[in-house]
Amino acid sequence: MTALVSDTNNTNLITRRGIFIGATASLVCSPAIVRITSLMPVRRLPFPFGRQFAGFVERLYLHALEKHFQASLLEGRTSFELGGHTIPIDTGRQRVAYARALGFLPPYICIYRDN
Repeated sequence: MTALVSDTNNTNLITRRGIFIGATASLVCSPAIVRITSLMPVRRLPFPFGRQFAGFVERLYLHALEKHFQASLLEGRTSFELGGHTIPIDTGRQRVAYARALGFLPPYICIYRDN
């Protein structure tokens, strides 16, 4: 049994044997669909995902921010002034914690070594 393929010369015919060989080849050559964790262990991505560097001026700002933040905490103030801007203690705490987590302020951390 043959089926015609859209060709004006009728030279391309599809046979049952051709369909069977094509189906068998597609089953043998198709990739297996499995969960990635069953193939190999998957490591979590290290924190942080974004930018992991700070320039010279950014580091100066972060060190000044930490200094003023710690001084205002010791004095019991609710805000402090840095560079002409008034920064609330909560915002300062978040920025200092973020800078420490990225390794810009002490204690410096390294996410690539175990020691």
